[in-house]
Amino acid sequence: MKINFKSMKGYMSTFFVLLFHLACTSQTIRNEVQIAFMADVHFADVYPEFEELNPNVYTDTVNGKNVLIRSMESQLHSTRLFNENYFAFQAALDDAVKRGIKIIAMPGDFSDDGQPVHIKGLKKIMNRYAEEYNVSFFMVNGNHDPTRPFGKQSGERDFLSKHGRLQPIMSTKGLYTSSTIAEEPTVIAKEIAEWGYKEILEELKAYGFFPHQKFRYWETPFSTYDYEGYTFKKAELASKLDNRFSSNATLKTIPDVSYLVEPVEGVWLMAIDANVYTPKSDGIGFNG
Repeated sequence: MKINFKSMKGYMSTFFVLLFHLACTSQTIRNEVQIAFMADVHFADVYPEFEELNPNVYTDTVNGKNVLIRSMESQLHSTRLFNENYFAFQAALDDAVKRGIKIIAMPGDFSDDGQPVHIKGLKKIMNRYAEEYNVSFFMVNGNHDPTRPFGKQSGERDFLSKHGRLQPIMSTKGLYTSSTIAEEPTVIAKEIAEWGYKEILEELKAYGFFPHQKFRYWETPFSTYDYEGYTFKKAELASKLDNRFSSNATLKTIPDVSYLVEPVEGVWLMAIDANVYTPKSDGIGFNG
């Protein structure tokens, strides 16, 4: 039986809670630790590296570097930008680095719609800042990553080709067929599908979703240890996706990837996965 889902979360999809441990050193901690919050990044990789694409789907630039961008029409009819986010995100990271900020929280909607091409591009940039500037990222998912728990075949019809026409790119055949002279022939690229929880967490596992030995503490809503009994081995076991499900029979196949972490002494981050899905009886697919 195929089960489809609808979202019941509204606009309040994810949120981070920052807690400072009330101890004798709390004032010192507040003065020394800086945290940047970057929400709704909606990162789209305009310089993707995958071989599935025909060179014609890229837009030419003055420096000769091919870019994969959406048309201006698509941005004008959307609730968000697509092309500029790549540069805005890195500008924000550069600003954080200049300020000496080492902890960056990303509360949801960090990608366009959870597509592999954009998730991998985002990871590449975060890896660089983590390695070069010792920045620690803490992420939690939003209603765009994933758009539904188990992902789906998808695509967009309004990329911009090198000829200035709309360029449809789909993850599999049969989703869309170019039908006007204003469009290029549809290109198939599996990297434009939309990932679900499992794939997104696997790709971004280094950034808060799972414990790390350098953390002082890390737990999930389902872990059974306390602060005094904490070990990395216990946290590692509790972090497995199979151990992060609600006991509710209706929701048992959908993970809750919320977590609580103490990355440095006295500073706590609570990342709440506020996405909620329930099966639909009419079988109509959910699209967030």
